[in-house]
Amino acid sequence: MSAYADTQPEIRIGPVHLWHPGHTLAVTDLPERATLSEARDRQLLALGIDRVRVADGLTEVDLAERAALDALAGSGTDPADLDGLLLVQGRAPEYLMASEATRLQHRIGATRALTLGVGDLGCVSSSAAIEIGAALLRGRGDPGRVLVAMGVRAAATARYRPPMTVLGDCGAAFLLTTGDDDNRGTPYTSGGDTGGSAPYASGGDTSGAVPHTGGSAPYTMGGAPYVPGGDAAGPAPRPGGGRTARYRLLGQELRSDGRYADLFRIRYRELPPERWAEECADENAYSFQLAIESRNRLRDLNAELLRRCATAQDELAAVVMQNLSVGAFAFWQDALGLKIADVCRDNLAGHGHLGPADVLMNLEKLAPSVPAGGKVLVMNSSPVAAWCTALVERLPD
Repeated sequence: MSAYADTQPEIRIGPVHLWHPGHTLAVTDLPERATLSEARDRQLLALGIDRVRVADGLTEVDLAERAALDALAGSGTDPADLDGLLLVQGRAPEYLMASEATRLQHRIGATRALTLGVGDLGCVSSSAAIEIGAALLRGRGDPGRVLVAMGVRAAATARYRPPMTVLGDCGAAFLLTTGDDDNRGTPYTSGGDTGGSAPYASGGDTSGAVPHTGGSAPYTMGGAPYVPGGDAAGPAPRPGGGRTARYRLLGQELRSDGRYADLFRIRYRELPPERWAEECADENAYSFQLAIESRNRLRDLNAELLRRCATAQDELAAVVMQNLSVGAFAFWQDALGLKIADVCRDNLAGHGHLGPADVLMNLEKLAPSVPAGGKVLVMNSSPVAAWCTALVERLPD
């Protein structure tokens, strides 16, 4: 993929709405520490991660739903007006054969949206979703809106992924739009009609104890109705009529290499979920071979993207990437000659690694410090392996 030509519709990325579970777990209290060798434990405590959020009893779709409703309410978008819905899929679906993307579509009332699941590239799946969403919007020929949502949840019981990071949980969602970001139609509130016969309400225990009736009664999944902008979701969403764009997408380059397809894996067919564990098939290959490969790939992708976008490296307002460890930040700064924004370290310490949501959270938290017109380089990678570099421009508030 390459930078977008001037003749193509402008693609804008809306504010990223994050939903963080209320349960916080200190890294020093991780249960798996009791099973680690002394060397592994030192390695864990040196990652630069203080704590993570834990989504007790919530599925990945539950987390995506909460963030999606925040994004819709914050932009004044009626879900029935969405042109597309892209769910960045998790690594352990609740059921085989079922569709988590259309489950989310039904929950939020996106009745006419082209709905797809995007996954299999690990952390880079969020970048792939932007590429697909941008393609859908460019093909429309008129203004449109695509919602990208994801729920990030550790698949295995142990949250420490040796030797690289500690996994946290969250939901994230944002709108991709074209043209100006004026709202279309009547402002949306999440308690309103979502295309069915009754208001939508979610929240409380979303473990599925109360099924969706599909009839005239409101859809509920437990206790009190979910309120967008709730626990730790950041600023309360704006009322209907809010802006739908934070950044303009100038270009993106994405590559993958199947030689590393199963470098990290969970053997699940022969083991019950409580015994699932993330395994690194070859730690030497990850720590050295893939590190060098990633350095070369990102260096080349950065150079190609900046050339296509006629942007010099010293013109960048900031650089963000995924959050793995403080050691990883040091490696990338030295390898690529780029200063990684401090917001990445702050988010790493407070949330750990959030998979495909990492770069999105960093972009959103960075936004207040970037002036209008400032350009931000976004680097994303995963050990499957895939790499992506994007260039975005800050829009005025």
